[in-house]
Amino acid sequence: MLRLENISAAYGYLQVVWDVSLEVKKGEAVSILGLNGAGKTTVLKVIAGIKEPKGGKVYFDGEDITGVSTDKLAAKGLAFIPEERNLFNAMTVYENLVMGGYTKDKATVSKNLEYVHSLFPRLKERDKQLVGTMSGGERQMVAIARGLMSNPQLVMLDEPSMGLSPQNTLVVFDALQKLREEGTTILIVEQNVNTTLQFVDRAYIMDQGRIVLSGDSEELRKDDSIQKMYLGMG
Repeated sequence: MLRLENISAAYGYLQVVWDVSLEVKKGEAVSILGLNGAGKTTVLKVIAGIKEPKGGKVYFDGEDITGVSTDKLAAKGLAFIPEERNLFNAMTVYENLVMGGYTKDKATVSKNLEYVHSLFPRLKERDKQLVGTMSGGERQMVAIARGLMSNPQLVMLDEPSMGLSPQNTLVVFDALQKLREEGTTILIVEQNVNTTLQFVDRAYIMDQGRIVLSGDSEELRKDDSIQKMYLGMG
């Protein structure tokens, strides 16, 4: 479904990603792991059309989408949920969610609202609350739910558990597990290594802008030397 071929990226004269190639098959959950500054978020931004690559190609469903704008990618079925969340703080939960389905007709928006409420019942309870007054965990639920309002085939998430309590982290990963069971393809960047490796099928490990290892998640979980060297776990 998603394929990157030799992606490189830079900020001005500072190159931060070198020749990254990876693949996410339909229905898979895949993670990009590594220490802070490894280049993980930049890779997601290149895929999402936010960051222009210095070189390489991005393919989605066999189509070259390199440099395609984020709004056009959303219409093609790719949703990106950034670490910053980028919510409309002065708008209600309901208004934020409806904005996520702006390309859909009213019947589809209504159906999708019912679906995201089943994933995050708290959002239905807080329907009229201003998003800017919500906790970090609730805001993350809104961000994920808004991304799902466009009926994406592939969901990309950047640090979905960042700053969340253990309880809210569990709520988020429970929702992602339901998405996975329903066949949604997922690409996730996450610092919560053990929880992520229990969730995904495969993982790529980045170090200083390059992919240095990849493999089955269970194998990576059991390899102490890999966890200590690349994932910062003692």
